[in-house]
Amino acid sequence: MALGDRPFLVDPAGFGPLCKCGKPHPTVDVRHYAGEDAFTVLADDCREAAGGSQVLLVDDENTHAAAGAMVVEALKDRGIDPVVETLSGDVEMTDATAERLMAGRGEIGLIIAVGAGTINDLGKYAANAHGLDYWTVPTAPSMNGYTSSIAAVKIRGVKRTLPARPPRAIYAHPRVVREAPLKLRQSGFCDILAKSVSDTDWRTESILFSGSYCPLPSAVVAGSESAYIPFPEKIRDGDSDAVTGLFDGLLLSGVAMTLAGSSAPASGGEHLVSHVLDMRESLTGRKPELHGLQVAAGVILSAVCYRMLSELEASRVGKGKAVPRFESDLKEIPAVWGPYADEVRERFLQKRAQLVQFDDLLPRHWDRLQPLFNAVRKPEFFLDLIRRTGFPMTLDAVRLSPDEFRTAALTARTIRERITVLDVAAHAGVLEAAVEEAAGLMG
Repeated sequence: MALGDRPFLVDPAGFGPLCKCGKPHPTVDVRHYAGEDAFTVLADDCREAAGGSQVLLVDDENTHAAAGAMVVEALKDRGIDPVVETLSGDVEMTDATAERLMAGRGEIGLIIAVGAGTINDLGKYAANAHGLDYWTVPTAPSMNGYTSSIAAVKIRGVKRTLPARPPRAIYAHPRVVREAPLKLRQSGFCDILAKSVSDTDWRTESILFSGSYCPLPSAVVAGSESAYIPFPEKIRDGDSDAVTGLFDGLLLSGVAMTLAGSSAPASGGEHLVSHVLDMRESLTGRKPELHGLQVAAGVILSAVCYRMLSELEASRVGKGKAVPRFESDLKEIPAVWGPYADEVRERFLQKRAQLVQFDDLLPRHWDRLQPLFNAVRKPEFFLDLIRRTGFPMTLDAVRLSPDEFRTAALTARTIRERITVLDVAAHAGVLEAAVEEAAGLMG
């Protein structure tokens, strides 16, 4: 069976009835193969697809041991001698890293990434920049970016989400995914929990500004939730069905982002908290925790914000607050960001035009927003689920001091143009209180 005959991860023909926005959605044509012979199948497909061009395999020290070495062996057994780039286990995803990866390469025709978050983004971003085919070999159910059309890249110190083509094919070895370390499974569980709050962020922004919300991306993921949400203990214990369900849900979450044309269905204010923590690494000396576990702290914060907002009257979000709040936050940027202040300021200024409209738009639409706010699960619900995976979900467990959490939570809204619950909470005057409550819950 050739690559073109491998099954699609999702059936594109099934999307139509789920779309309610009437707008065109990007085509999702990712091929997916899962099986104990996944690496042999990959090698067979590669021999046919690569032709005479060179294959670049990217992994890191950890993922090479988990799967990369086996993929290389399978390729060599089929007469393919790949260029192998095994990076350090703590490599950072920056535009400079991607440039170094491709520097001096010859006729590369295909990039295969063997790994998870950073390795996946690195391969995807490099392939997109150079117009190359891209395949991925997941090594853990740790994040939802495998199938997305974006890559999280740090440019001039600021974490940005940039367009990148999804992989043409995914080759998943069930044992490799299932036997990923517990902490990686916990991270993936937390990352996909973010959908519960990010979807409301997207709906809120859509009501206020863009009208871009479509239920299709959320519906694509919703069908898989029953396979993992009720079973955090089984994910902790490495149960095959639960871990497979989690992994499939993460793949579909990436598809949801591709369908939306942005990360909005799976990434809102809660992800911005994690991005701030990553960006401040060189300023604080703190080593970032796994992406999903940092996102979990943002999920708790977002849930607290939504609970507080659901209890407010429209009069509390009235006129006269938007400009003073924006100017106040703008003045704080140099103290928080030091050498990165100019870049962050530039990002924050790009959403000033939207934020100053909050004085009029929030009171006008408050009655439409309140039901959305009320529907978000309480922070205790998320805390319970996460802790049942075996992760303590405390600030200490995420290697966060209360002060650093407060800094990240209060400044997260300044690093991106996207409107999230953090912006609404700031305008309503409850963000500071929400940060303190979230810190207390995770204290």
